[in-house]
Amino acid sequence: MARLLGDAKRKLADGRDVRVRSARPHDARALASLLDDVARETPATLLLAPGEATAKSWRRRIAAASLDYHSLFLVAIVGGNLVGNLSLERDAHPNSAHAACLGISVARGYRSLGIGALLLESASEWAASSGVTKLQLGVFPENTRATGFYERHGFVREGSRRAQYVRDGRYHDETLMARFITSNV
Repeated sequence: MARLLGDAKRKLADGRDVRVRSARPHDARALASLLDDVARETPATLLLAPGEATAKSWRRRIAAASLDYHSLFLVAIVGGNLVGNLSLERDAHPNSAHAACLGISVARGYRSLGIGALLLESASEWAASSGVTKLQLGVFPENTRATGFYERHGFVREGSRRAQYVRDGRYHDETLMARFITSNV
């Protein structure tokens, strides 16, 4: 079962405590709410549109991730509220199983406090112990805040895919970014 061995805890920049742990099925409703809120932001920062993924679908994804040794699903909790998440899935092909794709979201009002960094650190530790050597992701190029966050955490741009997604009736490019988590590459 792909889970963190223990919760990660840290004091945030504003003095509050955050706890990062493996997601549980009962987190699904709060997760759906978080992602709907982030999806409503403009410009679009998520591929998901508001209301596109229900609590029921998140419950299934969380349960599946907890049974799959090749994926990880984390949540960040502040004051009893779910304020961030990270999903990590290894590539299914045996020749690229060393690579894992990640997605991360943090609620507005909780950004720039260290939550994203703790989620990423926790996932990186799990990935390294699971044989993953490369973390990869896609980000809308207009999401400069996220791009800057990833670059500060060692990700580099590997390429782009033009008009890769349609969201809100508009084409969006995708910037591909990656970070190696071991020096063996």
